[in-house]
Amino acid sequence: MRTFAALTLALAFAVPPAAAVTLDLNAPGRTEPDHDRDSYNKPKELLEFWGIREGMTVMDLFPGDGWSTQLLSQAVGPKGKVVAFANYSHDKFAERMKKADLKNVEETVLEYPKGFSELPAALAKLPAGGFDAIITIRNYHDLKNPQEVLSELKRILKPGGILGIADPRTWSGQRDTDHCRIGEDLIIREVTGAGFRLAGVSQMLSNPKDDYTRAFWDERFIVDQACLRFER
Repeated sequence: MRTFAALTLALAFAVPPAAAVTLDLNAPGRTEPDHDRDSYNKPKELLEFWGIREGMTVMDLFPGDGWSTQLLSQAVGPKGKVVAFANYSHDKFAERMKKADLKNVEETVLEYPKGFSELPAALAKLPAGGFDAIITIRNYHDLKNPQEVLSELKRILKPGGILGIADPRTWSGQRDTDHCRIGEDLIIREVTGAGFRLAGVSQMLSNPKDDYTRAFWDERFIVDQACLRFER
């Protein structure tokens, strides 16, 4: 039987109303696949749920081709900053950024797959308390040493800073690296065990038709996804 910890938790954790996020989904650098992804991944609602707003300094952890980075850049505005950290898809990212011409984005590259194991050492080079928020989308399941990573993420976040995680769900308590999935309850247990507070659970990226037998790239943007907000 499928279990959704979030169905219960969503009733218990209310997120304060967030400032509205304004996004230009037709900005230079955005593609037709981006628009397809927008329809399923609900970027405006997602960034509002995570409390992203103007003037923030945000880390986009493992940003890939920059879909989320470009949207974060718009959300934080010219007075904010986005650090695309541990990027394993630099060429696609660079192509997007050249067209988008974003002034508030910087990138740090860590090659795949070693970036997932070398992440704690890379994060350790960053100063403490430098970020208002850290978000990662469909990457948490791949962490090789989550407790070391979470310790560093907590260190570099400001007090009250946000850690936003979205990742394809699988069965309770499991980490399915073959299909790039993880149990929502396992994420919650690991992150709260590292000293974060669970501050919100959303069903906006849920899909009850997903049977958990495929990897997210098989049905790229319609997998059933956990959507969580933690605070330092």
